[in-house]
Amino acid sequence: MGDVETKREGSQRMAGLALYGYPQCPYCQRVLRAVESLDLVIELRNTMLESEYHEQLLAALGRGTVPVLRIEDEPGDVKWLPESADIVRYLEARFG
Repeated sequence: MGDVETKREGSQRMAGLALYGYPQCPYCQRVLRAVESLDLVIELRNTMLESEYHEQLLAALGRGTVPVLRIEDEPGDVKWLPESADIVRYLEARFG
């Protein structure tokens, strides 16, 4: 799968959400399929290509395991949601 951000033209970009991972990761693939089936546009922050994104994960969670969904709400509070199954459940509950 390609970059989630540019994958679907008719999809609405989800402000405040960013997915940390990379397309070759099977657990990231699970999340990317859910994003596509829900017709969402979520920025993919590729941790294999951009060391900055890997460093952000290490700073936030103390580990670089992916996928992780970064959720920023209106006042600017940030929540990090790891684990593909949890991310899929969150996306389906919020947008499904």
